[in-house]
Amino acid sequence: MRIAVPVSNDRTAETLSGIEGFQFFEDDHGRIVRRFFVPRAGEGAAAGVDALVCGALPGDERLETAAAGILLFPTFSGTPEEAALAFLGGTVARDPNNKCNACGFQSSCSLSGKGGCGRD
Repeated sequence: MRIAVPVSNDRTAETLSGIEGFQFFEDDHGRIVRRFFVPRAGEGAAAGVDALVCGALPGDERLETAAAGILLFPTFSGTPEEAALAFLGGTVARDPNNKCNACGFQSSCSLSGKGGCGRD
């Protein structure tokens, strides 16, 4: 599972425009095993992203996220690390209009049981 958090001034960004880049977190059954940062200029940053935890994302950015098959968890405020831990702890709300295209993780999916995976 790869979690992306847009970053601006070391905080979780409200929108995707004007961000410094994305902090990525990879987990293994709810435990962060890898983290890395990709500057905004980096192309293909969304590749392999399963979930996006962010601030109050505008409608057009929500639609783009859904079209890419990325589960959206908006309205978070805090540091990127706090965002990833809140996601893994199941304490961030998922956008109910945003669905998983194809889980691929099946029963070992990190979203399973957290209301995020369409295969729950």
